[in-house]
Amino acid sequence: MTYDEAIACLGTLTNYERAHEPEAMRAVPLSRMRWVCEQLGSPQRTFRSVLVAGTNAKGSICAMIYAMLRCAGLRVGLYTSPHLADVRERIRVSGDPSTPPPAGGVAQEGEDWISPEELAMLIERLQPVIEASKTHAEGPVTYFEVITAAALLHFAKRRVRIGVLEVGLGGRLDATNVVEQDVSVFGPIGFDHMDVLGPTLSAIAKEKAGIVSKEDAPRGRSARAVVISARQSPEVARVLEEAVASKSPLFSYGRELTSTVLGHEPDGMRVTVQGLQGTYEGLRLPLIGRHQAENAALAVASVEALAGGGAPHDVVRRGLAQVRWPGRCEVIRGEPLVVLDGAHNPQAAFALRSTLDDLWPERPVALLVGMSCDKPAHAIGEHLGARAASIVCTKSPHPRAADPAELARQLAAYHQRIEIVEDPVDAYTYLVNRAGPEGMVVITGSLFLVGALREVIARCPL
Repeated sequence: MTYDEAIACLGTLTNYERAHEPEAMRAVPLSRMRWVCEQLGSPQRTFRSVLVAGTNAKGSICAMIYAMLRCAGLRVGLYTSPHLADVRERIRVSGDPSTPPPAGGVAQEGEDWISPEELAMLIERLQPVIEASKTHAEGPVTYFEVITAAALLHFAKRRVRIGVLEVGLGGRLDATNVVEQDVSVFGPIGFDHMDVLGPTLSAIAKEKAGIVSKEDAPRGRSARAVVISARQSPEVARVLEEAVASKSPLFSYGRELTSTVLGHEPDGMRVTVQGLQGTYEGLRLPLIGRHQAENAALAVASVEALAGGGAPHDVVRRGLAQVRWPGRCEVIRGEPLVVLDGAHNPQAAFALRSTLDDLWPERPVALLVGMSCDKPAHAIGEHLGARAASIVCTKSPHPRAADPAELARQLAAYHQRIEIVEDPVDAYTYLVNRAGPEGMVVITGSLFLVGALREVIARCPL
């Protein structure tokens, strides 16, 4: 099977990232993914793992954990979703553990992605399972289940020591929940995917807490897995505490874990982190947004928990200094300043607004917005409407993209100057030319929009 054939095979599968079908999404059973793993020889049991759930910050936390473990000289796997431009972004394995990255080096984008040839081989290996699932009592496997299975197989084949996995949606029924993780991490939990996870914070939290209180799961390492949580609302904190009960130790930001921002500049931060076993002072973090300091504390605690004690300071220092997480508060151009951020819910929009106010309080912001049709525009309007000098609504080349005219109608309550440029590249070009060297363009509302434009900007920055 060639890589193109593998992509074509994936394209035949039900993909809820492209077609949002809440009722069908709620009906996807975890038992089917367990069946898939059984057909493959249970690859998820060949490595230790960290499973990261939440509404926001999942990807950033995963990237930080991966970077630190990579710098420890371990062979580590990373599985995240969705991808920005290339499906291979989702599955990564660090290089030869006998040759860790140089002390001052930074991993180059794409160097640890699964290769086209490896992905093609894995999809070919999965084809008999895909075919068998068509007559399975619980129905055929989905795109996300197959990509997750491919990641687990890749990790097993490459003999990773630790796999770091980002939960796709929710937790209880998510395909990643087949692992028997050593560490469970919860980023901030808020309102998102309410039509799938439930209308209340409590309902959403219970779905996400399902990675701890696994249903009908085999008793493995996760029986006493360490649980690490971001700062949560009282309602969410109660749900997590009930889910953990006496089964696992629970460590929370603001209680056992803290962080202090020592300096915040457009190229990153200096932070001090108090982890489970030690204090790590003056760390360089090349990500922007003060919320990333809290994420760093969760990531450091996760590495400490995996080690069973304190993490070497040099591993933490070098690892965090090498973190890359594109498309999330990413400065991709300087004149005019262009910032990419896939914020699509209230918490993420608030974090973006805080970052803009902190780093560029005087800069007028030209906001380029494109959202998925199932996302509420008020999340952007309430937090970013007053901060924007102008707003242009556009449409990403994605099946779930909202009509820009409808988006503009919803945002009209938050801003008086809204324009519509349907093609995202035309919209970007228009705003960059209008902004001038001292201006600022912020592209937000959807990772799909950010991914499409990031690729364009990287090829031709104008």
